[in-house]
Amino acid sequence: MMFEREHSYMTVLPMEPKEVDDGVLHLTRLREAKDFRVNGLEEKNGGLKLKVTYRKEDYNVSLLPVDFAAPQLYRTEHFFSDREIKAIERAKKGLSVTVEFGADALTSYHLQLKIIHTLLPRTLAVFDDSAEKILSGRWVRLAAESAVVPERRYLYSIQAISDEGGAVWLHSHGLNRCGLSELEILDSHQETYRSHYSIAEAMADRMLELEEPLQEGEPLYLTQLTDELHLVTTYLRWDRAVPLYGETVLGGTADRGEGHDGNTAVIFAYPTQEDFEHGKVAKIGVYDKVLKGRPVYLTDEAETKQRKALAQERLYMIREAYADPENKILLELALPVTRADEEAQDDGKAWDGEETRSEERTTEELWFELIQILPEPEEDGAAFLARLDQQPKFAQGVARDDMGEYRWNQITHWLICTPHHRLTANDAYLWELEQEEKNYEQR
Repeated sequence: MMFEREHSYMTVLPMEPKEVDDGVLHLTRLREAKDFRVNGLEEKNGGLKLKVTYRKEDYNVSLLPVDFAAPQLYRTEHFFSDREIKAIERAKKGLSVTVEFGADALTSYHLQLKIIHTLLPRTLAVFDDSAEKILSGRWVRLAAESAVVPERRYLYSIQAISDEGGAVWLHSHGLNRCGLSELEILDSHQETYRSHYSIAEAMADRMLELEEPLQEGEPLYLTQLTDELHLVTTYLRWDRAVPLYGETVLGGTADRGEGHDGNTAVIFAYPTQEDFEHGKVAKIGVYDKVLKGRPVYLTDEAETKQRKALAQERLYMIREAYADPENKILLELALPVTRADEEAQDDGKAWDGEETRSEERTTEELWFELIQILPEPEEDGAAFLARLDQQPKFAQGVARDDMGEYRWNQITHWLICTPHHRLTANDAYLWELEQEEKNYEQR
């Protein structure tokens, strides 16, 4: 369901509050921007309206100093130190940065972060008002400087609202700015909402990757739950969905204030092909028993490439963490599959002939523990010694606990376990914060 997308609203808290109102400084930094070009500028109502060109596409951008008060119910996406939290609580002014998203939501989101970083290089926090989440200023800086777009999950958030009886209403924020309907699940419960939450996330991610917006009633394949049961979802507009639950359900008509009566839809499923052919939708709760097995949802090639690209871009964290013996480092490496495997090459049919996205496997991603970074690379390019931490399913010639020499370009993902945190490439901001806190304590 496609409609005119909302603008993307973010409020920025700089490290130096006085920079909020410094229009001259903003203009100077915008003119010197390297990643985008400002083609038009207009002062209006105490703020600036810009025409920005980024990757051959034009965007409308608005900047406006605003009074700030920390909103309620926002999700804190990142970790903040006690000193940062106190600074946020003291903040009275912020800079609103609004962007009208273009054709690609992730590219548009990345541009918004780049504009923020250009305007205010030292940022305390960013309140993503469209997705109702709080971002670390450190993370925003690193994301803006990166050549890799952020993960799709940053485009939206999913909130869980409960009542005294244990009922839970799940609903998203942030998809409207991408030109998509917000997603909801009604009639969830304290015992089941985590599984339902995962379904909503998986469906949001799949909708964001589609070339054409998903239409109301159109099926969307998410995963295989059992040998015979596949999870195929769809959605209905909230005003068509609520009568199927009854008006008294949490999330019913009486609860539709504060922006929940617009472009938002409730997730349903088609348990069988026959159900789809007859337009017979089922509530997500029909899957509750099998969802306890925590199914793995499909990911597309773009998401896999994004994760690997960021892991490769931030390999410096591996080298820095390796210098401290207190840290344990796990590396996910892509090993080639040397023979065809029936399960790996399953044609992935759901219902009668509907294709899923299973493809022939050429590599298997396996987790290793880093043992040693070699002082000098070997002739074949091997750069480190690692021990296999799991039993392979497809890759041949290796087994759990085998030691081997591998190359940096084989890394697809990694995890640093420090005494205080578990860090991925997406958590580079946290690595910086941890090092800064160590230096602060030493002083």
